[in-house]
Amino acid sequence: MTVTKTQRILLFSSARPLRTWKIARRITQEIPGAKICGIVQQPAEKLSLAQWLIASGSMGRSFPSAHALPKLRRLFRPALEELLHWIVWLIHGCPRGLNDTRRFTIADLTENCRQAQWPFLLARNIDDPGLPEFIHRQNAGMVLVLGELFLSPELLAIPSQGIVRACSRQLNADRTQTELPCEIRVEYFARGSEAALSLASLAVPLQPYDGLAGYALKTDLITDDMLVQTITTLQTENPADASKAVGKWIDEMFSPYLIPLEHTRAQVAQAARPNRRLRSVWKLCVETLLFSPGVAIQNWYRRWRGQYPVLILAHHLVCDRPHRMGISTEEFWQVARFLQRHYRIVSLAQAIELLGSGEVREPTVVLTFDDGYVDNFVSLRAVADEMEIPVALFIATQPVEMQHEFQHDLAHGIRGVLPLTWEQIHYWSVRGGEFGSHTRTHCDCASTERVKLEWELVGSKNDLECRLGKPVNFFAFPFGKHENISSDAEQMAMSVYSHFVSCFGGENLTGTAVSDYRHLFRKNLYSSLWELELELQSVFDRVETMKGKFGRRRTEVASLPGRASIASAFESIEL
Repeated sequence: MTVTKTQRILLFSSARPLRTWKIARRITQEIPGAKICGIVQQPAEKLSLAQWLIASGSMGRSFPSAHALPKLRRLFRPALEELLHWIVWLIHGCPRGLNDTRRFTIADLTENCRQAQWPFLLARNIDDPGLPEFIHRQNAGMVLVLGELFLSPELLAIPSQGIVRACSRQLNADRTQTELPCEIRVEYFARGSEAALSLASLAVPLQPYDGLAGYALKTDLITDDMLVQTITTLQTENPADASKAVGKWIDEMFSPYLIPLEHTRAQVAQAARPNRRLRSVWKLCVETLLFSPGVAIQNWYRRWRGQYPVLILAHHLVCDRPHRMGISTEEFWQVARFLQRHYRIVSLAQAIELLGSGEVREPTVVLTFDDGYVDNFVSLRAVADEMEIPVALFIATQPVEMQHEFQHDLAHGIRGVLPLTWEQIHYWSVRGGEFGSHTRTHCDCASTERVKLEWELVGSKNDLECRLGKPVNFFAFPFGKHENISSDAEQMAMSVYSHFVSCFGGENLTGTAVSDYRHLFRKNLYSSLWELELELQSVFDRVETMKGKFGRRRTEVASLPGRASIASAFESIEL
């Protein structure tokens, strides 16, 4: 049998409501001619623990540990966190119109279905008596089942084009299934048949920093990608041929991500994560208390003027295995939730429009990731998709072309962490990913050799545009410090790209000439929310300024007669 067209699709979901809505929307947007004719959703109390954690936006650790907070502290922690959020909002100038961070509930799903004119049914189980009648009434050609649910003979006999079921095994809360990677399966049931034909399967190994929610975010994304690709293929292929085509697509899209993870399977016991904070608590307390009043006054003034700065954050990769520049999936999810609550997250293109308009009425941030690591295709994309936030990636094209490790990783003894493939970059770009150039070889642009600079800066732009089929307007200097950018390199970047970014730190302000924001400044993306907020509010920049002034003053004092011992006493003090 060849399924020539999948026009009327009914979705039955045991996943969180937001995921149900997203997969339904993807089907209508990515599969030509496909129409959702109804959605059946299981109630919230039937969700798995991982689905509940994601749906509720739990900010705590996904797994219990021997160092769990005392009961009383756990009781008061949510109230304390909410109080701190209100303090941050007050210091920001009480901006209005920020992203709504409330939970997406079944009531929201019901309302969205009503607006989309999709019939909706809340059913506890797939064998509920009213479900067959609902499917008959919607005249569904195909039924999609999201979750490992039993399919009754009565249900299997209804859809003319069969049933496709996508499911994956979830981790236990105590991580007892660490020896068994999650296997994602997409199965097809022909009309009236109780025998499943396996269309696609994929095993996703656990990594040392995987948590229950983070692992579920990643496997959910992969499952949904596989499901959409399967339905697309079934429009023109019979199930047997579709299985081969989808298997080939999986090898092309996910094997480059999964193969390097195999050597971490021996380390699947959850590893101790490195300390998220880079500074001591007492330093952060002093800096927070010292600079918060001035920051608050400045933010209230900016709100009155409608001229908040546009802040751009720089990072490299989201991954759940040890890497010197990595942040875990769950940590980045927490960072993204914090940013979405207190900042407007925009793309680089939107940031340029805001700066050009001269009006930025909310604290605004852009998320950028350098180099183009393959782990980002799953871990970063999973969080960005769940939160519906834009991200920009700057790609060094030669490692992508050659599929070898980055030289700066090899210099630190890191192997097996590969770049994205061109197929992954194109897939992500088509679905809203923003890509810019990062030279060809990730070279230090301190050089003044024009031929070399042209090969790196112009060549990487040509590589990307050829692969993506659209203009590439943004460029990020590798390393990004003053000493890594010659004046010749800066002039060439300005002549080739609409805008380029550095890692000088600082804020991108409105009310300046257009030429002033062709060069955009970036800050560090810290995994510690405390350090991240101080970085965004330029507190660390002010500390460095104070240290510079204090250092000059110390030198003057030390030069006075009889003052050498006093100056020496301050040498051990680090602000």
